[in-house]
Amino acid sequence: MLSKGFSGGVIIDNPYPVDQVDIIQAPLPSRVVLPLQQRMGEEAKPCVEIGDKVLTGQIIAQTEDIFCVPIHASISGTVASIDQQLIPHKSGLKSNCITIESDGQDEWIETQGCGSDFLHCDRQTMIDYIQQSGIVGLGGAGFPSHAKLHKALDCHTLIINGTECEPGVMCDDALMQNYPREVIRGVEILLHITGAQKAIIAIEDDKQEAYQSLLMFNHNSRIELVQIPTKYTSGAEKLLIKALLDIEISSGGFAADKGVVCQNVSSTKAIYDAVIEKRPLVSRIVTVSGNALAPINVEVRLGASFDHIISLAKVNNKEHDYRMGGMMMGVDIESTSLPICKITNCIFVNNKTIKPQPKECIRCGNCNIACPVGLLPQQLYWHAKSENIDNCMNYNLMDCIECACCNYVCPSDIDLVNYFSFAKALHNKQTLDQHRIDIARERFEFREHRLERNKRERSEMMAAKKKALKEKMAKDKDKGNTQKDKIAQAMARIKKTKEDNA
Repeated sequence: MLSKGFSGGVIIDNPYPVDQVDIIQAPLPSRVVLPLQQRMGEEAKPCVEIGDKVLTGQIIAQTEDIFCVPIHASISGTVASIDQQLIPHKSGLKSNCITIESDGQDEWIETQGCGSDFLHCDRQTMIDYIQQSGIVGLGGAGFPSHAKLHKALDCHTLIINGTECEPGVMCDDALMQNYPREVIRGVEILLHITGAQKAIIAIEDDKQEAYQSLLMFNHNSRIELVQIPTKYTSGAEKLLIKALLDIEISSGGFAADKGVVCQNVSSTKAIYDAVIEKRPLVSRIVTVSGNALAPINVEVRLGASFDHIISLAKVNNKEHDYRMGGMMMGVDIESTSLPICKITNCIFVNNKTIKPQPKECIRCGNCNIACPVGLLPQQLYWHAKSENIDNCMNYNLMDCIECACCNYVCPSDIDLVNYFSFAKALHNKQTLDQHRIDIARERFEFREHRLERNKRERSEMMAAKKKALKEKMAKDKDKGNTQKDKIAQAMARIKKTKEDNA
């Protein structure tokens, strides 16, 4: 049963509905490009060199950073290059990547896992398998699953997020309909690892086929399926916890602090693959949607190009705009030669249109009502526009989840989220600059302290030497006087002796 839920958010119907949510298996790509920089942590270091033969599932790059996961070859073939290439990111910058040319064989490396008898497998061993299999949050966040599980051991509630609240995205819906047994088994694995008392699989009420599929395969009394209203952004972690458990996660807090752990349903299926099937994460399901084609879901190897799967859809002959990750929170991309990565859940292909020019804010307050986390986007907008970051922070800028609900309801067509994203970046830059200034000041103050200390020590040393010299001279003087007395006494004795003899 749902709690009171959360305020704000917007109701958006799927603009590109389909009659049946199937999964197309994409053909093996002729080449893949795998970025070495993951969502967080250090850049992975290549374990292979140009010209090396690699097998599917083989680790080709890794790092000692505990928050990182290794990178696996998603096809078998030859390492063609290790260089900088464009990746699907809003920065538009290049990143170091490993390119593999396919040999067409798709020969897999031998892998290790717990098998079907996972209940007799040590929890830490299973977490290690999950890390070594490269599992991250596949809903778009990309946070390493093993790191989240480490923090949430012995939690009381496990939430599996199957909401997929971004309109038009269907990859999780397709996964739940086509792999219900694997999803349930993945939930059981997570229950065993976390020690949670119960698990809740949250599904939006417009996904009846997925709900019925999971219900048919769920025979575990500790797993509950809950349907929630189809409302954007109910899939945000903190909002979902609020809706299901009526638990507030404070600003800057984590779900694990409240004894709750959340996992995306696709990540849960990937955890099943890693632990039971002994298979690392080398592919994912991607929705290809938009008004320029008939929407499809494609399971594709990581590193394949956007072109590779867009070519499987029936696209019209008009000019197109491309967007990765959702119509609300996604990122516009200029090229379809970019590689599919772990967080690529959707690609929108839309007929090219002229975007409306933004007008002045009319202070209608719609954005304040729509904000699902209770911020005041109107005030944040004015402060962000004037680059008054201190005031932005006073209005809790960092709590903004950049869901774009404010953009959606703005009658002036102002890209509010872009201002907030800019303000966050500026805040991070100012924080970093201030950190560098603080370090420089500490170094300067330490240098001044060291120079003053050296000066004081030299002064004390010289004073000690002068004192020692004076004492030595005094002793020498005393010694000289004593010697003179001895000589005088000796001369007196000699003189007395002479007088006595005379």
